[in-house]
Amino acid sequence: MLWLVVLSAFFWLLAPPLVAWVESVRAGETTAEVGFWTVARSLAGTCHVPWGRRASPIIRFALRSGEGRIRATRTPGRSAWVVEVRGHQRLPFGFAARICSPPAPPARFRAPGLTPVVLDADEPHHLAYCSLESTDERLLRWVLRHAETRLLLDDLQGHAHADHVEVLLAGTVVILRATAPHGTDGGRAVELIAPGLVDTLRRLSDDLDDLATALVEAGEPMSLSFLCRGCGARVADDPWHCPSCNAAMHRGCREMAGGCVGLACAAAPDALPEAPT
Repeated sequence: MLWLVVLSAFFWLLAPPLVAWVESVRAGETTAEVGFWTVARSLAGTCHVPWGRRASPIIRFALRSGEGRIRATRTPGRSAWVVEVRGHQRLPFGFAARICSPPAPPARFRAPGLTPVVLDADEPHHLAYCSLESTDERLLRWVLRHAETRLLLDDLQGHAHADHVEVLLAGTVVILRATAPHGTDGGRAVELIAPGLVDTLRRLSDDLDDLATALVEAGEPMSLSFLCRGCGARVADDPWHCPSCNAAMHRGCREMAGGCVGLACAAAPDALPEAPT
């Protein structure tokens, strides 16, 4: 009887690290999947595979107003893949916002002033199937002034074939994260979801570039030397400094964006891999 107790205790202690190891291995089984290369070719982009580590390839493609990148992630212990599309803007647009389809509770991270925005059904900027948060409701309404933009956002979950989509406007980058249907592998998730996200990214990128240009022409201070890269507000006490490029961000903005938002920063979540020397 004692040996059964010992054996049960051994397996009870061994199971969690074993499951975590299996999940981490499965999470990295993406570098050989053709879905990444198929999407890269359709966007006239390039696909970069990290050297010496098992991680998601990164697709790089051109935007009219900057550069786009695509990757796939999965938190160990979770079976669903998340496809992330980022657009790095050539000009900062000076505010932060979060748009979720279907509607979601307010985020746990709090960029300074990121508060829920409620638009009545009879308003022209209304989104029927999304929840909204923003640090500047006036600028968010400016982005939503185009019917084509609102249509893409309101139908984004269906257009992207995803279970859930989160759009983050973070000062200098546009981030779209979509959760793939259960059981979809990494390469297939990118092939299925990325085209719909890229369509929306292109539209938002152009709108935000128009906004940034209008702000500059209006004399708005957009120097990143004293503004947070994640929300465009001034960086006050105890900012987070990127360990690679030393850019300052609010800690809530860093959490919202998943790290540094610098296009050329080696510590950014979508940093391109470097060849070994």
